[in-house]
Amino acid sequence: MLTLTADQLAQVQDLQLRRDAQSLLAVLSDAWPAVAQQLQARWPAFVDVALARGRALGLATVADLARYASLCCLWGASFETRPRFEWAAALAADPGLPPSLKLHQLTHRSREELVRRAAKAVPGGEALTPAGFDQALAALEAGLAQAARGRALFLDQPPPPRPRACDLAQVSLALAEPADMQVYQRQDGRWLRVARPAAPAAPESFNTPPTEPRELAVLSRATGTGATARLQVAVAAQARCGGDHPAVQHTSRIGRLAWRGADTARLSLALHAPPAPPVDPKLGPAGLGHVEPPDVQALGVASCGVRDAGAPFGGLTLALHVHDLTQRLVEIRHGAAPTRDWPAADAPPPAAPNPTACHLEADGQAQPADAWRAAWLGLQPQAQAGLEQLFNAAGRAMAGTSAQLTAELSPLVGQASATWGWQRDAHGGVAPRVQLDIDFTALVLDLHLRGELDWAGSRARLSLRAQGRVDWRTALDLHDPAGLADAKLSWRHPVVLRLDAIATGEPALLSAGPLAEDLRGALVGSCGLRPRPDGRGHQWFFRLAVEPVHVLLLRLDPLAGEQAQRRELIPALTLIDWSAG
Repeated sequence: MLTLTADQLAQVQDLQLRRDAQSLLAVLSDAWPAVAQQLQARWPAFVDVALARGRALGLATVADLARYASLCCLWGASFETRPRFEWAAALAADPGLPPSLKLHQLTHRSREELVRRAAKAVPGGEALTPAGFDQALAALEAGLAQAARGRALFLDQPPPPRPRACDLAQVSLALAEPADMQVYQRQDGRWLRVARPAAPAAPESFNTPPTEPRELAVLSRATGTGATARLQVAVAAQARCGGDHPAVQHTSRIGRLAWRGADTARLSLALHAPPAPPVDPKLGPAGLGHVEPPDVQALGVASCGVRDAGAPFGGLTLALHVHDLTQRLVEIRHGAAPTRDWPAADAPPPAAPNPTACHLEADGQAQPADAWRAAWLGLQPQAQAGLEQLFNAAGRAMAGTSAQLTAELSPLVGQASATWGWQRDAHGGVAPRVQLDIDFTALVLDLHLRGELDWAGSRARLSLRAQGRVDWRTALDLHDPAGLADAKLSWRHPVVLRLDAIATGEPALLSAGPLAEDLRGALVGSCGLRPRPDGRGHQWFFRLAVEPVHVLLLRLDPLAGEQAQRRELIPALTLIDWSAG
């Protein structure tokens, strides 16, 4: 690839400028024959100076350079630097105007100057009239077009047309959200739906483009689910180039809509929230606190951004973050499990009615929650299976079939409810709001394991007991669903061991010696809310495990003396590892 140095590039541009000057001599002389005739031999040098000054002003295309040179034919070379042309100097030095717009406004102001001078001129004078100026400009454009057809200039593309005034005067925006918005509110121990008045941003009118990117948060509904938000747009044009401007374009996930010209004066745009994704039949609906991300839409209002005087408006771009205003509610009730004994009786007692319930609704309409309800219905059976596992493991350490277990184990007894969805915050923005009310006894535990231990004919009656109750009552009002992960607690209930010797006729007696705390065993657990593996909200969890339980057996034999033996009574076990939602 050929790379030019800065000096080489400057030489190429200088060569191109001289080539353009040679080609434009005839075009400019046809447009301004009197000037070319007056300058005669100095005419080529005059054009060279005009084109060089045009490049210094930032003009890049051959057509714009020729148009600037045409103004120099009217006012003189580098006229914007001369006295009595302060208006031209101000335009040339304005940093807010691009070079092509400076040229347009210099041309427009030049004609206004000619009109003003013509009004004061003596009738019959030789001063150039506005009509003569228009004729010269038309001749210049015709000459540029002919040069393009002859490929004397513009080898790659035709000359750009002379710009016409086309700009926006004002853009007005007003957001109207659905009037039937409701949220869940806790009153007298019940969740009721109450009206929440819409509070969108106040209507705005823009006479100049905003200095920073603008975003607008919107609460709405998905297509076909009820009234949606609408954005009222009014566009006033300062000048129009034709039928294409002003142009308004609304882009969303469903496509792009566009309006042009007079159709943009008054518009009412429907802003649809994203549709809810299909529900996974295995996982059920999205987890607690999950809100779907907004549909990021865009509104664009455009024009050529060309004014005869002053800084142009140009256009306006607005980002629209359209949120689904659906509010969800879940209510859970879970009952206690009865006390159970092992070995189990041949005829199990009749099952008591299970009070477990899981109700889910959205905007007052019940939603399928079979997967969640099934998970809550499975918590007590999982606890019973864990106790069965505990009994079987402990029975292997007991003498014969002496093991017995009486246990009351009830996890998450009580009720809980939560509501969540996108809502307006105190600052007028839109944020997810989650309200959680928990009234659970996280754990009711009374575990009593009994049996006998044998060592060389010596026996002792063993009793292991773990008891505890953990209450979990909390209320949260969050504007960040991630804070739900803080709703959790944990516990540890140590196992208390008792050993009583049994008279068997053997002279040696069994007793229990001291053990380090980490060998005595305990029931440890935790519960709460945690993020779902798929990242869609939070789920309930409950975990209960047994730390290994040991006993230090001491056998006091009158003949052999004292002997010690450490035994593992219960290995490490996970009794419950459960989640729902």
